[in-house]
Amino acid sequence: MPLSGLNRSSTRPRGGVAKVELTPAPEYAGGVPSPAGSSPWAFRKDRARYSEEWVGARPLSGMVKHTLEMEFAATAESRRAVDELAQVCAARGVVAVVTMASGETLVAGYSSRFGVEYPLRMAKREETSGRLPGDMPTIAVVLESTY
Repeated sequence: MPLSGLNRSSTRPRGGVAKVELTPAPEYAGGVPSPAGSSPWAFRKDRARYSEEWVGARPLSGMVKHTLEMEFAATAESRRAVDELAQVCAARGVVAVVTMASGETLVAGYSSRFGVEYPLRMAKREETSGRLPGDMPTIAVVLESTY
C-alpha cells in the first residue's frame, strides 16, 4: 500500500520554536491565540523545543506525550518567573500556544476532545552554572502532558 502525502517539499524546512505563550489551564478558552494578558516567554534564542511522542504498549495506541522544553538565562527575574510557573503548574496546569519558526501554531495542554483536562505540568527544572568562566548560568524547564 503506497503512502500518500510524502512528496518532497519544494521549500527548505524551518525548525525551532519562535514564541511560547503560557496560560493557566482554567483561563484558556480554546482556539488560538491565547487570551489577552498572556505574554511570550523570553527563552534563550534557539533554546526551546516542542515534541510529540506516541506512547503506550502498542504503537499508535492513542496516547500522546507532549513535551515543551525552554532554557532561560539564570537571573533573579527568570527565577521568580519559573517559581511562579511551577506553582501554577502544580495547582492548575498550563496551556501553551507554541509558534514554530515556520509560522505553524501548535497548542499543548488543550484538545478539542478533552479541553483542559490534561494540561502541561512541570516535569523538570534544572539550574546550571556552566563549566567555564565564560559560560552563562541557565535554567532549563520541561513541561509535559500525556493524553
